[in-house]
Amino acid sequence: MNVLDAYAANDSASDASLLEGLYQLVMDGHTDSWEFEQLTHEVYERLKTTYSVAV
Repeated sequence: MNVLDAYAANDSASDASLLEGLYQLVMDGHTDSWEFEQLTHEVYERLKTTYSVAV
């Protein structure tokens, strides 16, 4: 099972879960793991999509 699948309930709950998962990995010192990389990428992409400015 993909780590992102574990956080994919619905959009708002998923966003909160993604951030919680990212926070937990940081607090546990697991910033060099593939889970951390996947969560960081997903959070960044969602932020870009949500807050991007059309030029």
